[in-house]
Amino acid sequence: MINKYGGPCGACGEHVPAGAGRRENVDGDWKSYHHGCVPVRVAPPTGRHPGWHDLPLVGFDVEGTLPAPMETRIVSAALVHSDGSTQEWLIDPGVPIPADATARHGITDERARSGRPAREALAELGTAIGKLIADGTPLVAFCAPYDITALHTELARHGLPAVDWGRAVVIDPSVLHREVEPRWYGSRQLGDLCRYYEVTLDNAHEAASDARAAAGMARSIAARHERIAGMRPDALHRAQIGWYAEQARDLQRYFDRQGRDETVSTQWPLETGPRA
Repeated sequence: MINKYGGPCGACGEHVPAGAGRRENVDGDWKSYHHGCVPVRVAPPTGRHPGWHDLPLVGFDVEGTLPAPMETRIVSAALVHSDGSTQEWLIDPGVPIPADATARHGITDERARSGRPAREALAELGTAIGKLIADGTPLVAFCAPYDITALHTELARHGLPAVDWGRAVVIDPSVLHREVEPRWYGSRQLGDLCRYYEVTLDNAHEAASDARAAAGMARSIAARHERIAGMRPDALHRAQIGWYAEQARDLQRYFDRQGRDETVSTQWPLETGPRA
């Protein structure tokens, strides 16, 4: 964050002029730092404890046309399996892709037109995920409500069978991170958290790369936090419902204090109705 106020450096004690250095929140305390003095947060060490992170997981990600999951059209999707195999879909959404979406994931209208017809590709994706759920394989998605709600809405939009999300086991590393790092004041973007958890993210906002990184981050968090790793996957899924709801309420309180007209959904992993 830009250092607007100046003050003594939180590391070396020397004065940092306003407009120079950075302003950082370390353990709840905002301080000024010279660029070379900014403390680097280090994730807890990995342990040798067993847990669900030793079992097969499948990373899941979609990229879409819009940030609202109930309005977006999916343009790409990926499932990344524990053995390294990947299923990928490039999808023609049938609508123009906004410029800001293309800037994010790199998929243009021209490229999308070379993809699979939406109904055909989405039917295949829904079937693949349905099989994973039937097999009891946990599905890992970073900020899961976007990916899952987008797919749920798209399947309904095209008159395709719904995925039985009530039987799914979903692991969301963004929820896990907030649970194990409640005093985190830095960026919670996938790329920044990958660096913290020492996970490789080859190409941000590319579906297969994001899905692979999400699975890696989930494993890394579990490897560093025995309490998380020791939970049965189905129990962890249920716990995340409550954790996410409280995290959302905390964010809503922050928005309210800021006077921001934003409503945060407390539903996880599937948003089923308007935010209220």
